[in-house]
Amino acid sequence: MLKSTYTPPPPLPPGWTEHKAPSGHTYYYNAQTKQSTYKRPIAPPVAPQAVPQPVQEQNPAYFVPGNLPPFSSTPYGPAGFGAAAGFPSNYGQGRGGFKGGRNYQDRRRREPEDRPKSKHPIPGCVPWLLVKTKLGRRFVHNPETNESFWKFPQEVLKGVVEYDRIEREKKERRERGEESEEEDVRHTVEKPEVSTAPSQPEKVEAETGAGALEDSDEYEEVEVTDSEGEEQPSKRPRTDDEPPEDGPLEFNEEDIEYQLAAMGEEYGLDPGEYGEPGEEEWEEGAEGLPLTEEDSIALFRDLLDDFQINPFTTWEKIIEEGRIIEDSRYTALPNMKSRREAWSNWSRDRIQDLKERKEKQEKKDPRIRYLAFLQEHATPKLYWPEFKRKFRKEPEMRDTKLSEKDKEKFYREHISRLKLPESTRKSDLSSLLKSVPLHLLNRSSSIQALPTPVLIDIRYISLPPKVRDPLIEAYVSTLPPAPENENMTAEEREELDKKKVEREKREKALAEREKRVEEEKIRQRGDLLRGKNLLREGEAEVEMAMRVGKEGLMSHMESNKPLREKQEGTVD
Repeated sequence: MLKSTYTPPPPLPPGWTEHKAPSGHTYYYNAQTKQSTYKRPIAPPVAPQAVPQPVQEQNPAYFVPGNLPPFSSTPYGPAGFGAAAGFPSNYGQGRGGFKGGRNYQDRRRREPEDRPKSKHPIPGCVPWLLVKTKLGRRFVHNPETNESFWKFPQEVLKGVVEYDRIEREKKERRERGEESEEEDVRHTVEKPEVSTAPSQPEKVEAETGAGALEDSDEYEEVEVTDSEGEEQPSKRPRTDDEPPEDGPLEFNEEDIEYQLAAMGEEYGLDPGEYGEPGEEEWEEGAEGLPLTEEDSIALFRDLLDDFQINPFTTWEKIIEEGRIIEDSRYTALPNMKSRREAWSNWSRDRIQDLKERKEKQEKKDPRIRYLAFLQEHATPKLYWPEFKRKFRKEPEMRDTKLSEKDKEKFYREHISRLKLPESTRKSDLSSLLKSVPLHLLNRSSSIQALPTPVLIDIRYISLPPKVRDPLIEAYVSTLPPAPENENMTAEEREELDKKKVEREKREKALAEREKRVEEEKIRQRGDLLRGKNLLREGEAEVEMAMRVGKEGLMSHMESNKPLREKQEGTVD
């Protein structure tokens, strides 16, 4: 029978706990001294003096998220966490346990100056968490696999979109003053229970004891800033008395700054490449080489035109749909503030263009305006005389460009079509769209600017807009692009060619910028890998040198024996 040769590691000194970093490395954390190290601490040979155990250590019924050490991915502290302990022998050394590493105080000077501010569960994506940083950036974190990503994976993206929708609805309710007590409770810490799947709070807060959970509405939030002293305040309950030193430790998020920086180095990202900024903007960096401001705005406007974005929709809905985010032109502008401003100007211009075009169409053909009026007000409950008498003062009914006979004809025909089955009306609309020439209705057409032959047909208004518009959009998406107009004048063709050349020039500049950025990212990753290899080689050499035993010394002496004999003979 084989015997196991496994020797368990020596126990950790009091106060030290073992954890896993997001990179998979094991590190050790002292809750009292707030020191982290990759080298396993060794208990001193002399037994430490007995110290009184804190209240939470005597009966660790639960651990609040504020007790978590840096890099911890579990919502509850491990058994024995928070006990009093003495300072280990290697206190003050670097992170790797060797000279030259950065200690806890040096981490505050690491760039970029950012740290997590809050974390939120993602609906339908357990156990993924959405972490928001101080600068307004966001990334997702999986506490089970210890994985973090700036760019949301596909399986998590839908959950993040759903979370944004819920937050937007809550914000709208708060603006209307309709917030309920149940919604207030969501922003406070729920009492954690010992279970295999604990829930994550939306805000990282600390508690002074078991009785503080009932007074969760007394919590206030203190934001950690870079200008504060070495003693970093964190989110804590508003109490009159200071908590005892041996009570639950406040959650200090300074150490997780290393995780943000490591993620940025691993993916070659810059603060401006993903996420939304707060009130302050990010400096220009790895999000790309600088384009002129006019070219960047023009590229973003081309993106909105190509995706046929509805100028009447909101910016939040565009981001929620996420169609334009995957396009490379989305990053032509450096941050979300500039994108929102460019979209606002673009939508204002498009709405004005649509208004002018509609006025020209209605001026040329009065039927467009009258049929739109019928679609809004006509009903089978009213006969023509009743409808005419009820709306006799409306501008559409008083328009003399359309005869009374034609008005009555359109009304009766429209009312008779409303009595048909919806499937028949859908089929008639499809026939109408297929009959329109390609140069009038093509892939570049939008639902807000349909050609006149469609707008003056009674089949167009037979369906309500909520049913009709999706059918038209689906049909337009299957059409080929607009053919070249042979009837264009020389000036119009010259203007069109000029715009085409300018657009190709902008897209070429963007492609060159992305190529250079990718090359720079590859170079940085190569430098990082080379540095890691050099570090591993140095550690291996030191370890090999420390393994020299009796046999190693004897072989070393034997190899140098001929040299010594030769030297002695020369002396004689």
